[in-house]
Amino acid sequence: MDLALFQKEMKLFQRTKKASKRKRIFEIDLLRFILIVLMILDHFAYDLGQFAPNLFIVSLAPAKLYNFHLWAIQYWDTTWRINLRYSVIALFFLILGLSSSLSRNSLKRGGLILGFAGYLSIATFYLSLLFNDDMYIIFGVVAGLGLSLIIYSLLKFLFLKLIPPLQWKWFALFFGLLIISVGYYFRVQVAQMPLTKENFWMLFHGRFSEIKPTFKFINGQAVPITYSLKEKGRIIIGKLWIGADWGALFPYMGYAFLGGFLGELLYKDKKSLIFPKKEKHVVEKIFSPLTYIGSKTLYIYIFHQVVLAVFVFLLFYFTGVPLK
Repeated sequence: MDLALFQKEMKLFQRTKKASKRKRIFEIDLLRFILIVLMILDHFAYDLGQFAPNLFIVSLAPAKLYNFHLWAIQYWDTTWRINLRYSVIALFFLILGLSSSLSRNSLKRGGLILGFAGYLSIATFYLSLLFNDDMYIIFGVVAGLGLSLIIYSLLKFLFLKLIPPLQWKWFALFFGLLIISVGYYFRVQVAQMPLTKENFWMLFHGRFSEIKPTFKFINGQAVPITYSLKEKGRIIIGKLWIGADWGALFPYMGYAFLGGFLGELLYKDKKSLIFPKKEKHVVEKIFSPLTYIGSKTLYIYIFHQVVLAVFVFLLFYFTGVPLK
């Protein structure tokens, strides 16, 4: 082998190895951890208040467990919880875009997320039939995250190939604000009630739009409702709110583009803004268990609901609550 070629390959290998060991960005992983904890608590309340009655006669549960179940039902419809949930969703999209500026395989990652969303839709369809409940997710948050990342990555690739002199981050900022604005215009356009200062917050969460069920119930049996391709398109872009979960591209994809802008602007050198040195700060070491969990949010997102559902089932089962 040519010595010069061998040395060149060794240098490339060392650079690749060094890049793979690059210190993760502390504040991003910590924010991911906080968001994933909030999401898990929210879904735990759903399983406790909404899912458990499909399997158990919850009125016969021990007093403390039954009161906890009633609290979960009340919590689910509180104004602050709805505001917080959709704010967390927006932040998930923003971090998705921000992280794409630090990653080399965003397109592949987007495809994996979208693929999982497909399995999630299939699973919730059959769960709806099994439990006679409308749990079907047609185009939820996971699907919105995956498709947003694919669109963002493709547009960034094309932009850098076709218009290299211009900086991508300013296009990402413009496009992000445009998508968010169009999304909120859609909400106003399909509003089913007048806008007042008391219910203004609902505009930001899609609650003005018509909510369509995915199943109808005939003689107590869940029967799937078939929607046209046009109606499915309205679901994806954000003109129609449907299903147990909803993550329309307008406005949420706009937050992914804003995240991409912030990533290009603030993390150009791919270093933490708080702890930029290569050596780990004592604070980073203390919080390392939390930031490690934050670095695995995708896997937690995929598997947490199964774990929570099993936990709630065992909780009711082993406290002697009879099955239906």
